[in-house]
Amino acid sequence: MRNALLVDGVYAIVVGILLLFPSLGASVFARPPQDPPVVSGWGTSLIGVGIIALAAASDVAKYGGLAWAFALGLLLSAINLVYFWATGAYTLRTVLAPIVINIVLAVWIWTARPKGSVTPG
Repeated sequence: MRNALLVDGVYAIVVGILLLFPSLGASVFARPPQDPPVVSGWGTSLIGVGIIALAAASDVAKYGGLAWAFALGLLLSAINLVYFWATGAYTLRTVLAPIVINIVLAVWIWTARPKGSVTPG
């Protein structure tokens, strides 16, 4: 699970940095932000999530029980992207890669979780 959390952490931080600076994110995601302050706020949140994932990766024995939270967060993000693609807010070109990455990471984290870390609590 350590490697999965490391990848998740780096991925979240990179995307967070791209969103933190809306002009940079617009050039990478090929979509100018409608509300740059909100997008920048999302970026800072993703950086925070990435830092938490990296911290959890540093001690999987202690934080392995959080696998469900990391997997659920990634799946919720993928569902959000699918919804906004389905409503026409995003094009498939801008959401396909993050949807696939989020689902792959969620499955990887879930299948790599320490035994006995099946449910919250």
